[in-house]
Amino acid sequence: MAQTQFDRQLEEGMEQAAMVFGRFVSGAPMNGEPQPPGSVPRWGVALTRLLFLAWAGWAAWMWWWVKDHDRVIQGSLIVAGVAVPVAVVAALRGRGRRRHMRSLVIPMSMALKDLLPGWDDQERLRALTIPIDRSFVSIRLPDGWYDSGAFKDQMRALIQDRMGGLWSGEWNLKEHPFNVVFTPQKPKQKLEPPERVDFFGEEIQKAIAACEPGQIVMGIDERQQPVIKEMTGETAMWALSVGSGGGKSSFLQQVITQLVGQRATVIGIDVKMASINCFEGVEGIHLYTDPGNIGDMRAAISWAAREVEARNYVKKTDPKKDFDRLTLILEEGNEFGDASKEWWNENKEKGDPAGDPIWGDIASVMRMGRHVNVTIIGVFQDLREAAVGNRGLRNMFRMILMGNFNANQWKMIVNTTPVPESVDRAGRMMIIEGNRRVWIQVPYAEPDDFRTHSLELREKLGYSTDDLYGNPPARSPQRLPSLLQQSTPLFTKDLGADPGSVAAIGGGEERPVVSMVKDTHLEVEAGEPSTAAEEPEEDTELLALAEISRRLAADGIEVSADLMRQHKRRRKDFPSGRQVGGKELFVLEDIARYYRPDEGAGDESDADEGTPALEDDTDAD
Repeated sequence: MAQTQFDRQLEEGMEQAAMVFGRFVSGAPMNGEPQPPGSVPRWGVALTRLLFLAWAGWAAWMWWWVKDHDRVIQGSLIVAGVAVPVAVVAALRGRGRRRHMRSLVIPMSMALKDLLPGWDDQERLRALTIPIDRSFVSIRLPDGWYDSGAFKDQMRALIQDRMGGLWSGEWNLKEHPFNVVFTPQKPKQKLEPPERVDFFGEEIQKAIAACEPGQIVMGIDERQQPVIKEMTGETAMWALSVGSGGGKSSFLQQVITQLVGQRATVIGIDVKMASINCFEGVEGIHLYTDPGNIGDMRAAISWAAREVEARNYVKKTDPKKDFDRLTLILEEGNEFGDASKEWWNENKEKGDPAGDPIWGDIASVMRMGRHVNVTIIGVFQDLREAAVGNRGLRNMFRMILMGNFNANQWKMIVNTTPVPESVDRAGRMMIIEGNRRVWIQVPYAEPDDFRTHSLELREKLGYSTDDLYGNPPARSPQRLPSLLQQSTPLFTKDLGADPGSVAAIGGGEERPVVSMVKDTHLEVEAGEPSTAAEEPEEDTELLALAEISRRLAADGIEVSADLMRQHKRRRKDFPSGRQVGGKELFVLEDIARYYRPDEGAGDESDADEGTPALEDDTDAD
């Protein structure tokens, strides 16, 4: 039987009715459009529709069949009283959801278009799940999705840009449905060393007691554990660059104290006269801290270089020989370098090299001292090659400590990027050993306590010089700064003086003579000029004028090498020298007699005959 037009219309109507009923009970939009983002969930919509349908059916039955109009009205009021507040609350809560969808979910689903190209906008939106509290981001992946390049990294970067912070993804590509869930990474707790560490505390003293010879406790690190470094092997030479107030003095003091506990000999060079003076008088610690006697500091460094030479010779004949440690501490190395350069320019002889040779001795100690237990701790503000004598010293410091530094200091000392942030706290330092960086807090104690403990260690453990093949050079008497000296004018014309001496001032045969500075006073004497020195015997020690000047200063005769050179050029009675190896050398006793002829005089009249003037000849003209 042929289907009539009415039948077709009836069939289409029933299909439409079934579709509408399905949309009604399922909560889907009745117009067939996709559900708007942020709207009430479909199950909520479906429940509301069913409740409304149930209420409408009950009301119609009660109104027309039962005829109980009052009950219908009463029930309708009750339903309205419950439905209105629920609708208001749902609307208010929906505002936050809709704002969340518009501001975050929808833009992110659009940004995923290039990463999920197989889905349309609605599919990507349904695949993206982000709760309002933003506790996670879940993305359902297409069945055929795979990472053909850097899609995983790009997706993680997208999540981090939109959500903020660091996020990690957990990828599920083995079980269907495939998805990835991103969760925020928990920020790592920043570890820091303690604010203060007591050198005499139980933890530090226990760590020191466990150290082997050559090991030094540096401080406490971020994990609250003692940091121990070896002053041997590749890390035998240490360099420090610590700003003012950074705890540099405390670090040097605690290292010296530990070296005393290992029966080591310490040579301290400190032009600042501040960091290590507390160890004055401790046996085996030789301090050279007078900036007026740079020659003493240079002599100490040269002696350390000769000790390295001697130890290497002994080591060659006895390879198993184990030497007691000898450590050279060069405080304020850049300031010492400038002062030493100035000293060298003033005292070098004709034919000597223009560059300061003291850096050659330091380089010799660093290259040859490691395997004979001779080490260096240098404190520098600038570790560029030009600042340390162009001897290749920079690369020999395999362990560097930085504290309270700025970007320029980091570039001059370490020269790596990025520049870490400095911690402006006394005793907070970073140990740089190759590519490793460790922050520590340096142990602290009062300088007097370090000294007292060092004296106790020397008394308890003893000290030996058996491994020293010479004695460190003696220190010259400390020179009083010029502004603290008291003086009287030189070559003052006395109207009651003998006419002969006045004539001498004017250029006669006799010369006015000035005695040495004694008790910071200058005294003027007159007398006969001294005679030329006799020829030295074959076994007499011959010295350069610079060394003679240093030794005379130790005996209280203040005369510079430059002044002696002027006298040698301009005065015929100046003691003659000898040519040895192309250099002119002199006898110490002859020079001493020339500037102090009263020694060995037979009577007082001879002693009053005079002393050669110590002033520059140009001043007397």
